[in-house]
Amino acid sequence: MTGNSMEHGAANADAGSTVSLFDETRSLYAQGHIARGLPADRIEAVEREVRASAWREGLTVTREGREVLYPMLTSVRTLTSAFEQHLARHLPDIVTAWNKILSAYRGNQEIRRFLAVPASLRGWVDATPPETRRVDFCRFDMVGGSIGTARIVEFNANCPGGVLFTGAFRRIWASFPEIKELFGQWGIAHDTLHEREWFAKLLFSSTGAAGGDTVALFHQAGGNTLEVRKMRTILEAEGCRVIVTHPGADDWQYADARSAYLKYGVQAALADMSGWKPFLERAVSGDLAIVNPLAGRWIGDNKLCLAVMSDLRFRGLFSSAEIEAIDRLIPFSRKAGDGIGGHELLEDRRAWIIKGPYDTQGRSVYVGAETHEALWPETVARALRNGWLVQEAVEPCRVHWDGKPAYQDLSVVWLRGSFGCYTSRISENFKVNVAQGGGRQMVFGNTGISWTAASTRTAVTPAPVWLAGGQP
Repeated sequence: MTGNSMEHGAANADAGSTVSLFDETRSLYAQGHIARGLPADRIEAVEREVRASAWREGLTVTREGREVLYPMLTSVRTLTSAFEQHLARHLPDIVTAWNKILSAYRGNQEIRRFLAVPASLRGWVDATPPETRRVDFCRFDMVGGSIGTARIVEFNANCPGGVLFTGAFRRIWASFPEIKELFGQWGIAHDTLHEREWFAKLLFSSTGAAGGDTVALFHQAGGNTLEVRKMRTILEAEGCRVIVTHPGADDWQYADARSAYLKYGVQAALADMSGWKPFLERAVSGDLAIVNPLAGRWIGDNKLCLAVMSDLRFRGLFSSAEIEAIDRLIPFSRKAGDGIGGHELLEDRRAWIIKGPYDTQGRSVYVGAETHEALWPETVARALRNGWLVQEAVEPCRVHWDGKPAYQDLSVVWLRGSFGCYTSRISENFKVNVAQGGGRQMVFGNTGISWTAASTRTAVTPAPVWLAGGQP
């Protein structure tokens, strides 16, 4: 690797703890394992009842033209207290560093050039008022198996489908007395996902809407609508009139919707923005308030934000606490052609992962170790040509699932300036992406862990009390 990466590794020398992410003494599997004090046959019986309840609640997705249950695995995992304390200490500083990038974008020409927000989005981002340069909902996706190796490899300021479905399954599991008792024995913390209506409260807090208002849910015609039905059900239970529509349609304007959620990846938006002008004008003016406003989403979802944090040229933007958190939680990350050259990427393809800045579902994630040697130069050339993100390869946590080797990640969900909850995915695919196979696991934190909200460190809208982690 480069000299900069060696400096980064040196900064992490004292972070090499082997303490695991997950506490195996407080984990539950139906796959032939036994949770302490709970026989496997009882776990499997509960699983059958959970599946029946999930069908009744409509926790399904469409696969090859038919409805199937959402791929929630029969698995509950609890973080080790030491790892969660590590996160609670450093992740809020990652959030404040990220917010500094959002704030700096408007006036810092080097940041603007580096992030290279597409021209068709840039004008709208520039037109947004300062208070909308924020992210209300975000997933910080982590890989690695211990305190010393776990790193945040992506920020996802977009769609909460996995979180919504995980929360629904968790409520069903916790409704069984023996499971609830087990959770009590394990000291599992009460978090946002325990609340059925958390999405409605997030939308109300972010947009100023209230029960009874008209809310628009925007999505791509013919695109993935995984969570839209669930969002609608939750909002209608709060008395809202919900319009499921497209940003270029007229119905939401006739209904005078003033609050909304935009379920649109950036690449999808770039391909489909014709007719969006009324939507964009209202979103920029504040007449239409959306969760994750345009500037926060279109800057914050740019994977090159990770390179801004990691690249030593931008260190002056961050405080000493933020730099420490970056060195502990962000992998060596650079912009191809602007911080790292082709010769370094070609020297050992196994050391690198290349990502398109705005793609989702692993579509343009190229793992060097899994890319044929003959194809790697072409991938590197494309990354250099387009200024893609380059990261040191961080291996996900290795596990066995259903008798097969697999990988597991961890997502930390951040809501309105505060820790919200955890989710996780497991897959035979190194990318650990549910869209490419695998499923989600339920992951819990511990009572007694004190999270410091990022809103107490920077001028970010404070989180409501209901979004704070810890005990109810």
